[in-house]
Amino acid sequence: MTSFAFFRNLRILLVLVRRDYALQYAGSALGLTWMFLQNVSLILIYTVVFYFLGIRSQGENSIEYFSNVLSGLLFWIPLQEYLIRGTGILTDNRQLIKRSPLGPEIFLWIPFVQFLLHWLITSIPIFLFLGWAGKLGIWSFPLSFFCIFCAGLFLSFLQNYLARVNIILRDISPLVRLLTQFLFWGLPIVYESKGTLGKLNVWNPFFFPLELFRSALLVGYESKAVFIDFLPFLIIFLGIFILSRAKLNQVVLDHL
Repeated sequence: MTSFAFFRNLRILLVLVRRDYALQYAGSALGLTWMFLQNVSLILIYTVVFYFLGIRSQGENSIEYFSNVLSGLLFWIPLQEYLIRGTGILTDNRQLIKRSPLGPEIFLWIPFVQFLLHWLITSIPIFLFLGWAGKLGIWSFPLSFFCIFCAGLFLSFLQNYLARVNIILRDISPLVRLLTQFLFWGLPIVYESKGTLGKLNVWNPFFFPLELFRSALLVGYESKAVFIDFLPFLIIFLGIFILSRAKLNQVVLDHL
């Protein structure tokens, strides 16, 4: 692909992202601001419960504990939105894909771009608190952004498959929402990874990306995950991605 073709496709992708936002928030007075307010509201709820009320801190340093909670939320909230939105992206753009010569591939990148934008927006209040708490280093932002970018690419392997299956099976969004609940509670976001829970965490495919993200974001944080436990998930997700492209593309086009 030439550089001209790359930038042309990038421009088309950004237009599609803008169009998708317009459709999602059509008729809304605040538009995209609703997404920001929703995420901030969720963060405020966790702030009241886990910082001001001190639930589950159990006498520990409340700032230390809550910094871990916030870093987990900053990792998980955009990722969850990406998984849910990405599942329905081909279904929601069915008519446009039929009329467009671009094919379905470029549409699969729409939720990925939105995922990065949502992370940047959600990070604003969290970075302000972590900066005030002295938990950020000089490289916290670029390193954590790089980690979340890689985590998004890892999730895209699964998201590409789910988006195609969603076309074939009509609607699997309820199942995906249920899956996100299992993934959330399988991650040490509102609890520490130790004891029995620590042993169960290694079976969550996003445990290593979360711990890597926290290590990049928080000063002095020591990761409790090792890459060797994550490697099987990486191989499985990559295999799912390759098989979905090789076996499901034509089936998807037939079902559009």
